[in-house]
Amino acid sequence: MDNFLRLSALFDCYGSLLTGKQQKCLKMHLYQDWSLSEIAACLHISRQAAYDMLHRCEITLEKYDANLNLLQKDKTRQKALLDIAADINSLRNGFQVNRLNSIENKIKALLNT
Repeated sequence: MDNFLRLSALFDCYGSLLTGKQQKCLKMHLYQDWSLSEIAACLHISRQAAYDMLHRCEITLEKYDANLNLLQKDKTRQKALLDIAADINSLRNGFQVNRLNSIENKIKALLNT
């Protein structure tokens, strides 16, 4: 299941870089839960060709992520934003200059990435 979620995240991030047919094939597999036979029938290809296309899509998406690393960058940004939210929440308990400086630095770091 973990691989399925990763493939979904990769497709969300880099799917537009695939060909139209690859996108359609992967959407049927990921979002509509179609079998290889159903995908093959819809695309007028063999079951083996549908399998090969899905496999090539996964390899292609992994290559894009290896080069661009957008998933990790997004994960890092999300963690930073959660940290900022925690800092802001702690300010509700009282005004703290160090916390404000910490928030300011984190926001500046996010803007520079």
